[in-house]
Amino acid sequence: MPAPRQAAGPPARRPASQPSWGVVLVTTFRLWVHRRMEKTGWRVLATILAAVILFAAGAITIALIKGTPASNSSGTSQGSGTAQGGIPGSGGGALALVTAARRQAANWVVQQVNPDQVIGCDPIMCAALEAAHIQANRLLMLGPSQPDPLGSEILLDTATLRAQFGPRLESVYAPVSLAAFGSGAARVEVRFVAPYGAHSYLADLAADLAARKLAGTEMLRNDAIHASPAASHQLIAGQVDTRLLVTLVTLAHSHPVDIISFGTSQAGASPGVPLRSAEIAGAPGPGSTPAASVQTLRSFLSAQQPPYRPSAIVAAKTASRQTVLRVEYPAPSLLGLLGTHG
Repeated sequence: MPAPRQAAGPPARRPASQPSWGVVLVTTFRLWVHRRMEKTGWRVLATILAAVILFAAGAITIALIKGTPASNSSGTSQGSGTAQGGIPGSGGGALALVTAARRQAANWVVQQVNPDQVIGCDPIMCAALEAAHIQANRLLMLGPSQPDPLGSEILLDTATLRAQFGPRLESVYAPVSLAAFGSGAARVEVRFVAPYGAHSYLADLAADLAARKLAGTEMLRNDAIHASPAASHQLIAGQVDTRLLVTLVTLAHSHPVDIISFGTSQAGASPGVPLRSAEIAGAPGPGSTPAASVQTLRSFLSAQQPPYRPSAIVAAKTASRQTVLRVEYPAPSLLGLLGTHG
């Protein structure tokens, strides 16, 4: 006798989530192949087709997984982390790098650039300069329709302006960089706009460098000027700003001077851009003449007329606890003050 039929249990619960398209596709084809195999003998062909479909279904499944919000969120997070590590990428990390570079450039302009200079900038960079308390009447906003950056004397070279003007920005309008901040797409360069074109300005810069070399070498023959080995090398190499050279020679006529340092080049500055600062102190004169005090040197420098009056004169102590005077001139350096023969 047939076994008694068991009572039907409760209906099976539906899965909490629908199977993926890949699973549905594979299952459908497997059932189709099973029915076909009962009627035909094409087992080999069915096996090959099944392998092909399984491979395609796996690829589709992987693509669907990569397109889920969770996967996108993970990718964005990793991109941000990479950007925060110093490589520009997508997300908030790259934006933070751009913002930081623009802020640093704006602060440098406030501290270093002559306040009479007109500054060319893209709209966002102009806003950063205003936030750094640069007067709006000094800013020349270079919008997308601007054909060139002419009219500005200092140019804030950003990715926006590089895309707008292309290689002409450096090769035609502003060949010399005074400073640079950030890297990659976030990089901001503070450039000097050549009023008569890049070729003419670079020729003048080369002539000025040659004149500075002659003047620096001649300064070291002055008994009233004492320079450290590093400062002597910088003078001979023509690395020192003309305004410093002229002022130090003038000062030495009244008060022997000791040059401790001319500092180092600004990061991102082009070759040939002069050093605009120095650390100096009074030096003993002939016989028993005492060295001039820092206050005496400060009074002399403060009495100079533009362009030889420094923008900053600050007393400070060196690592060896010596009291010195830090003297600085604003950017950009002036060419041709020494004449063609130095």
